[in-house]
Amino acid sequence: MKRIFAFVMLSLHLFNSGGYLLLQQYQVYRTDKQMNELISQNLYNPNALIEVKVAQHLPGVTETWGDYKNIDGQVQLKNACYNYVKLKVTRDTLYLMVIQNYAKTKLIDKNIIYAKQINDIPQGDKDHDGSLKKAGSDIKYNHSVLNYQFMAFEDIAPITIKPIQVGLIDPFIPVAGQPPEFLG
Repeated sequence: MKRIFAFVMLSLHLFNSGGYLLLQQYQVYRTDKQMNELISQNLYNPNALIEVKVAQHLPGVTETWGDYKNIDGQVQLKNACYNYVKLKVTRDTLYLMVIQNYAKTKLIDKNIIYAKQINDIPQGDKDHDGSLKKAGSDIKYNHSVLNYQFMAFEDIAPITIKPIQVGLIDPFIPVAGQPPEFLG
């Protein structure tokens, strides 16, 4: 019984620490795959397409596309996810025909933590700067800013080093007594 309880508690802990994020990413992957299959089979309402213009500066582009090409992909604009189904490029503008992916937008919105839901964070649009604190005797961290000044050295002529030579007068060191004999 203890093993089952320990296994259940460990599973809950692992799910809370990273399993929820993996499950959420898997669900986003499934919705992307499902939306791409619908687009590839042309099972979308052409009247529901929205044209998005993106300004760009491409001076090297000499040939512009006269009509839309069927190219699919994904783009996220202002907290909403879109799948584009057609694309047109000109020298100064990128035109996208997009359809909104409501399921992916809903999944991504669930994953965002809003500051209003956290109790420790002050709410409101006050001009409050939390980084400024009053300096007093009870201040914990008072690290003053260090100012460094680098100074240039004067141009001084290089110093020439003369080698020191000591000549030995007698290469043998006198020892009191005789050295031991070689026993061979």
